[in-house]
Amino acid sequence: MKKIIVVLLCGVLIWFYNPKIKLILSNEELQKEVKASSENQDSKTNNTSINNFKSIKLGISKEELLSQIGKPSRIDESEYGFKWYVYNQYKSNFAMVGIEDDVVVALYSNSINSCEMENILLNHNREEIRIDYEPLEFKKKGNTRYIINSDGQYDVIKVNKKYITIFYDIYNDNKVCSYQIINENIEANLDGIYSKESEDLKRSFELEVIDLTNSVREKKGLKRLQYSDKATISAQKHSIDMEQKNYFDHKDKNNKTPFDRMKDENIVYRGAGENIAAGQTSAIYAHEAWMNSKGHRKNILGDYMYIGVGVEFGGHYNIYYTQNFYI
Repeated sequence: MKKIIVVLLCGVLIWFYNPKIKLILSNEELQKEVKASSENQDSKTNNTSINNFKSIKLGISKEELLSQIGKPSRIDESEYGFKWYVYNQYKSNFAMVGIEDDVVVALYSNSINSCEMENILLNHNREEIRIDYEPLEFKKKGNTRYIINSDGQYDVIKVNKKYITIFYDIYNDNKVCSYQIINENIEANLDGIYSKESEDLKRSFELEVIDLTNSVREKKGLKRLQYSDKATISAQKHSIDMEQKNYFDHKDKNNKTPFDRMKDENIVYRGAGENIAAGQTSAIYAHEAWMNSKGHRKNILGDYMYIGVGVEFGGHYNIYYTQNFYI
């Protein structure tokens, strides 16, 4: 039996209901997390220990990790069940390290190379990499083959007991812009491709979308976006609405646009935008898909000041993402 992955949808809208009770509590916690991360980022910008990330290997202990690059700014849930140690306090040097049973089992970065990348480097060209490595056509889970249909935006290779996902920037000569490395046993233990829903994972994805947005803005020399509670509520409500009413669009079933919904949350703006996505298995995949779409990329790198993100599990596409921006 084969299962084809064709659920990676994106939508963008630029301009220059039925919410869950848990929204308010979730946003209070989200606001605290963002504030804490921002304070860490401001206080540790001169710390160079993050450069040791390039030497971190799968299989080392958590203690060794912490001795080499220090404590993370935040610890997130992951779709695989391990914990992401999030290092977002070093401006454009962003990285995450996956920990399970006090051992490193995963790595992600969009700015620092890794010794686990088999001599593949950031900014390498896609065609050069494909000379040495043949991308997988599918991932097999039990008796099911999950076809990898990336449309050239990323490759997945399996080498030396690990799965490496190499993300490309199609607007920069198909150069490597980020990567994710997963221990093969961790990948094998994931049932299917989607994780089980949890409020902690939802909040983690929302925070990671903000981190990824700000890290790529830092790399481009742009100002970081500030967290907006009102934009977060607007984004969360729209993701929930799309999941519950089985649609994927900027305009909801009441014919309201993103700008109507932001006004409903008493947001006063001079300019605003919205990105939506559905079916991506994590915040990383959603962000990279947006960056490879001209309109979404324009929003992420746009002249905005504030951001809010809402993620909802369930529905036809399994997971929905909404990003709201305004100035």
